[in-house]
Parts: sequence; C-alpha cells; structure tokens
Amino acid sequence: MYDTAILIGRFQPVHAGHLALLREALARARRAIVILGSAHQARTPRNPFTWQEREAMLRGALPAQDAARLTVLPVRDYYDEPVWARAVREAVARHTAPGERIGLVGHFKDATSGYLNAFPGWELIRMQRQGSIDATAIRDAYFAATPDTQADALSPFAADIPPATRALLEQF
Repeated sequence: MYDTAILIGRFQPVHAGHLALLREALARARRAIVILGSAHQARTPRNPFTWQEREAMLRGALPAQDAARLTVLPVRDYYDEPVWARAVREAVARHTAPGERIGLVGHFKDATSGYLNAFPGWELIRMQRQGSIDATAIRDAYFAATPDTQADALSPFAADIPPATRALLEQF
C-alpha cells in the first residue's frame, strides 16, 4: 500500500481507460494525486478542455468517498522534460509529506509515455492498456459532427464515456 499514488495525463476527455488507471491508483494508496497536463493554455482541438473541466469529469466519474481521496493538480507544459518533471515533483511535494511512499500509475502507450521514467524514487505501478479506446478517437468524432449529429457520433463510444464526460460534452 502506498501513501499516495500519482496518475499523470491530459484526459482530453476522460474515458473508461483513464478511470481504470485512476481506480487502480485509489486501490493502491490512501489517496491519489492526478497531474493534469497541458494546463493553463488556450483551448485547441488537441486540448479543448480546461483543467477545471477535466477535474470535474474525473471527480464526477467517482463515488463521493473516492473523490474525497483525490487531489487534482494542474501543470503546464514546458517542452523540456527535466523542467516539466521538476514542476510535477514540486507540485506533488506541496501535497505530500517527506518520506511518503509514492507510486506512479501508468502504462507505456507509445513513445510519448517515456515520461514515466522521469521520476526515480516513485515506484512505477505499470499497467496494461485499459480498453481499446483513446481520447483522440472521441475528440475526432465529437468535433467532426454537427451539433445535430454529436450524440450519434459519440454512440460508438457510449460504453467508454462516463456520464460526467458525456454531460460535459453535451454542454460544450
């Protein structure tokens, strides 16, 4: 059991695979810290949601007792991995005590997953890919649709989109 489990991602938008990783973090530790990457930047097609919207999607997908054990920390992109990793460590340090046992939940999806190796001292809780969905497919379907066809465009992903994410997409 860890004191804190860390999960890092963009979560643009939150889907069932993200929630599986978050549930693992919560199962392995007293509390979880989610690092929301690409925070504090203008909306783009690749990063359409604010960190506050992504936090709401994450919290809304959890039972209240699990949401109470979750801390969400926005971290901006630095495009310099050592600088970015230092920013993540500093953010986590402000919410943990010295000597805490920290686990880092993640899976090596592709070449962009190398950041998982940037945190010596945090034990990697390596997981397999959780499901076959990814946020890019959801965004592509959502933004390719017209307002009248968005519900239909997202229907193939119905099992992978938590109600909190669907609600945000409907409002967006």
